[in-house]
Amino acid sequence: MFNKCAWSVVLIAMLASACGGSGTPTGPSVGPPPTALPTATDVLTGQVTDRTTSAPLPGARVAFSQPPGRSATADSSGHYRLIGLPAPPSGGALVWATADGYEEDIRYYSAASQDFRLYPIERIMAGDSTVVTVRPDDSLCGADAHAPGSGGESVCRTVRIVPTDGVMTVEALPIGGGARPRLVVLVVAGDRLLVERLGNPVSIEMTVGTEVIVYVEMGSDSPTTEPFTLTTSMAPR
Repeated sequence: MFNKCAWSVVLIAMLASACGGSGTPTGPSVGPPPTALPTATDVLTGQVTDRTTSAPLPGARVAFSQPPGRSATADSSGHYRLIGLPAPPSGGALVWATADGYEEDIRYYSAASQDFRLYPIERIMAGDSTVVTVRPDDSLCGADAHAPGSGGESVCRTVRIVPTDGVMTVEALPIGGGARPRLVVLVVAGDRLLVERLGNPVSIEMTVGTEVIVYVEMGSDSPTTEPFTLTTSMAPR
């Protein structure tokens, strides 16, 4: 299992990258420690696109976890070329893509060519609702300290909530029936993680100046795409 304190530090670095930070993205620490890696001579190629429009994302950044420090920038057609990698598979190593205005997409390094499809960052006001569709091929849950690598693996969709003063309850209900997904709910202020809650529903206290990040989780072995209604309701302090 992961060290919770160490994970929080890594997570905040990830959040800063997902929110449009500049420079080489900091790596997410998810998955089991990699095994011994072969000589780092391979090349990873692919394309980074907008998940909703399929438009290429020039300038997107792709990075690799083991060895660290390997990164590449997508060209005008969204294609990237990341060199000096071990031959896949590499025992749990990860690759991930980030772009300004988009949520990151985290994948296991499993092939010589891997594409990334990034969702635009979605923000709603506290008290509003939205429909969230989670697909089996969505990003690994970078914010979930329990997966992947320590049980059933999961994928997530992310919604960011602009808070107000008060207590907010977040709930995700399956459209058409079925089991409720687990939510991972974070309250952050700048680069600091203030609160983390797991469940469905989840109630948290928040204030103006913070941001609430909700991860809607689904097993990566799910055979179907699942839509959920994510609702937020406010109660005064």
